[in-house]
Amino acid sequence: MKTKTLLGFFLLSVMTFCMSACQDGAEIILFSGSQLINEPGTCTNTISSTTLYLNGRGTEDIGIANGKGGYSAHSSDETIVTATVSNDRLLINSHGKKGKVTVTVSDKKGNSVVLPVTVSYGVISLFCREQTGFVVSVNDELLSMGKDENKELLESVNEVMMQKYSFIKGQEVCILQPDDVDNFMADGNGSFILKTENGEIRAEGTYQVGHDDDLISDKQCVTFTFSYKDADNADRQHKFYLEPSFKRTPSTKSVGPTMICWMEDVTDSSCLTEISLPENGKVLYVVFTSSFGIRPAE
Repeated sequence: MKTKTLLGFFLLSVMTFCMSACQDGAEIILFSGSQLINEPGTCTNTISSTTLYLNGRGTEDIGIANGKGGYSAHSSDETIVTATVSNDRLLINSHGKKGKVTVTVSDKKGNSVVLPVTVSYGVISLFCREQTGFVVSVNDELLSMGKDENKELLESVNEVMMQKYSFIKGQEVCILQPDDVDNFMADGNGSFILKTENGEIRAEGTYQVGHDDDLISDKQCVTFTFSYKDADNADRQHKFYLEPSFKRTPSTKSVGPTMICWMEDVTDSSCLTEISLPENGKVLYVVFTSSFGIRPAE
């Protein structure tokens, strides 16, 4: 009986700790959304820092809880952001200038909490993985490398194109800066910078998001058309199809990367003039990228 009593007391203590853990060491809590989610073991929507983007999302509305009321706010640099309090909500506004500041929220009893705020342009960095290459489709079906009758053709295509293809390649990074991060896919405009593995800029220009028929099916998919000038100042353009369709804005949460497969139809490339393709055959460049979504520009 004594053992059961001690065990019960221990479990009750653990539960009490878990329920209050999200408030541990913080007289004032800042949270996202309309109300604080105070669940056993965690406060799932508390925030300890925030980022405002000059290309959209330039304001922030944050909830205040667990203090003694009579809240006020102060920004360490009002040329970057200003902060006010209304109805127990912290309102932060950026003013078109990049930088990092702190916003201090205080209550009438002198308790306070400091919120780091970053103001920058939002970008999406696409890390091109090593698994890039060229495939051939015939009547919208991809040829398998495992079949002997396809092997010579696929090897020839890859040997020629890997040496001549001039846009994004394995281990490179394509950085997209949308005109509006809040409507990344709906607005569909922005600029891009293509960097080599060593960080050197290899191309920069603009991109446009659209929709078109999938390269290997009749379904509609999202497309990205990149436009830029090459080293000879000639206009270049690459149209990539996302496989499968990328139908949401990349998450801003700290989760695993979003894997994206891109395809470009390069059948009309001058590099392929000496290669005989099957009837209704197309050569597709396949690129696998990973991205952690919208992040502040460096």
